[in-house]
Amino acid sequence: MRRLLLALLLLVPAAAGAQGQGQGQGQSYPDRPIRLIVATAAGGASDILARQVGAKLAEVLGQPVVVDPRPGANGNIAAVAAARAAPDGYTLMMGTIGAMAVNAAIYRDPGYDPARDFEAVARLVRFANILVVHPSNPARTMAEFIAWARTRPAGANTYGSPGNGGSPHLAMVVFARMAGLQMEHVPYRGAAPALNDLVAGNLTAAFSDPLLTLPQVQDGRVRALAVSGPRRLAAAPEIPTVAEAGLPGYEVTGWLGIVAPRGTPGPIVTRLNAELNRIVQEPEMTARLAAQGAEVTTGTPAEFQAYIHSEIRRWAEVTREAGIQAE
Repeated sequence: MRRLLLALLLLVPAAAGAQGQGQGQGQSYPDRPIRLIVATAAGGASDILARQVGAKLAEVLGQPVVVDPRPGANGNIAAVAAARAAPDGYTLMMGTIGAMAVNAAIYRDPGYDPARDFEAVARLVRFANILVVHPSNPARTMAEFIAWARTRPAGANTYGSPGNGGSPHLAMVVFARMAGLQMEHVPYRGAAPALNDLVAGNLTAAFSDPLLTLPQVQDGRVRALAVSGPRRLAAAPEIPTVAEAGLPGYEVTGWLGIVAPRGTPGPIVTRLNAELNRIVQEPEMTARLAAQGAEVTTGTPAEFQAYIHSEIRRWAEVTREAGIQAE
């Protein structure tokens, strides 16, 4: 009995120390700069949001948040770097629909497992893409575009996107299937080059992110026909949704959220989640994001994790049926 009591007495300080260590991780964090890896090139929606949110997060945490662009392979390069980083809260990644939901289905070996290798921290925004054509196109509405495109010979209808598996690519894949169109995909290394080729008249159409596209629409360089999300954009309410314009049930949105390497301490994840939710819900930030075509989405880490898993299932089915493979 004496030995048992002695063993219990020895365990109590150890347990208290472990608990204090876990609490301390959340209280003392951070004490050095945080790296925020971005899966796209500078100037894209993911990079811009990372810099906006990172600047606010740095103010709150008292440490710099250094944005680290790692473009390439639809986010694989960034995701591998993030997954292999130390799980200490000092490396985060701006997760995208491509890196966190699609790549596992279209790459034979992306080098990481989005469901296993990351902790979901905070879902930040979702965004629709805009269906645009060149001003010389005879179609003034989405219905007219579908009717016109159906008359074209095989291979004549081309569309650009930032690459395989991103939301602009997926938006057109689902659109073409529902509209009964044959569209030829032309992948680019970034959203800007794809949109520039459409402005130049070298592509038939594109789904493109609002941040880059709305200025081109306003300048008359492209014509907007519809948006891919469930509701109209606050920044351009005159553009109907694809569902409103003639394809009921259509909805494809991209999304962005912060993830961390698997094993990042729970107190750190909880703190980051609370701070990030508060940042994107600030009226000034919400208004700025709305002007860029993004809609704020918040929630718990568990809710974001469940959403990632549902997106993995959804896009695995779509990409399999459409025969999409990484090129």
